[in-house]
Amino acid sequence: MSTQIGDLLHAYRQRENISLNELAERTNMSKTALSKIESGETKQPGFSQWKRIASVIKIPSVDVITAYLENTERPATLQLLLSESMSLGSKQLVQRTAQKLLDTPKLDTFHGLDYLLRVANEAEDQSAKLALYDVLIDFTRKRGIPFYLAKGLYERYMLERDDFSRFEETYRRGKELLHYADQLHPPDRLDYYYRMGAHAYILEYYGESVELCGKAISEDGNKDTKQKASALISTGSAYLRLDYPILAEYYLELYEESEYADFRKTHLRALLHAKKGEYAHAVALYKECLQEAKPGSRITIASDLLDVYLDAEQSDAIQDLIAAEHTFLTIDSHPNRIKHAARYYKRKGMCLLSIGQADAGIDCLMQSLRFYRQIGASDKVIGVLGVLFAYHREIESSLSLENMEKIMEVCHN
Repeated sequence: MSTQIGDLLHAYRQRENISLNELAERTNMSKTALSKIESGETKQPGFSQWKRIASVIKIPSVDVITAYLENTERPATLQLLLSESMSLGSKQLVQRTAQKLLDTPKLDTFHGLDYLLRVANEAEDQSAKLALYDVLIDFTRKRGIPFYLAKGLYERYMLERDDFSRFEETYRRGKELLHYADQLHPPDRLDYYYRMGAHAYILEYYGESVELCGKAISEDGNKDTKQKASALISTGSAYLRLDYPILAEYYLELYEESEYADFRKTHLRALLHAKKGEYAHAVALYKECLQEAKPGSRITIASDLLDVYLDAEQSDAIQDLIAAEHTFLTIDSHPNRIKHAARYYKRKGMCLLSIGQADAGIDCLMQSLRFYRQIGASDKVIGVLGVLFAYHREIESSLSLENMEKIMEVCHN
């Protein structure tokens, strides 16, 4: 370490053309002390001194920390270096310093893990948080320390879940915690199951959503909570999507008993009628539901209503609903609403194609592609492409060059 620091001091001092006398004056240190640091005679200069020297001769902060980090094993010094690394916003340096802190034989492993978790939880910079969680997860996974591994995975999932651009990847990473969920404190475990169940439902992994929501509902017991109510209706809806209408109705009835039940009970009831081909009942409930629901929640109801109109071949009703889309078409950055928008545009596109409005229909399918691509739903992108190709095969026409370019733009963006 001392040789590295000495070499840096000498190289940058020469570059800045500063003598030891001048450096001593500007750092308020003795020339003798500086000479000993530069020659390597001083084995471990104080970090505050080293920073003062570096600021005068303009050594980059990353190099200052890296040089000091090289051979030190003192926990207090490593903690200081970690704080310095985080203030610089260098993810690589944060990870390197955190790893050194966990590896030092002078600090009890569990004390080190505890410290790292606390620092990560208190950090304001999300990049630094993720860097620390990644180090902690990797360290505990390799050494078989399930309690801290579970804590790290949970905290990382909760943080990454808000990054909607990687929504599917976050879900897949979050599934690792299923192996260690029993290590979490009960409130965290319950929260994890509920959130993963909702996450799976948004991604349309209905079987996994049922399983995860089931774990949460079972663990929550007889309590009536908002999270539990949402899990009940998600489970009912998932069962219906999986073509289990009896189970869907069972969970719908449980949901209807909750004080937190809302328009979604009417929506699911309408879906059940539509599943049975009872279109008149379904349409009446969908219209009622559109009135009950808040604007941000209406788009999924409209998508399902379009399905009914398409199945019932009600062209006029399709056009009337599309004409009124300003009353329900709201889109923001939340992945669930992006997914609903993608689904709506797919249904709208299919309906427009069915009534002979080809150009408008294809434009809607392209918009659906963009939204599905935005949330990384690659299987849904393929599904929309399938609709496009099937339509062109049916009319015995080739896909236009313009539309092929649009598809390439979406898929490679």
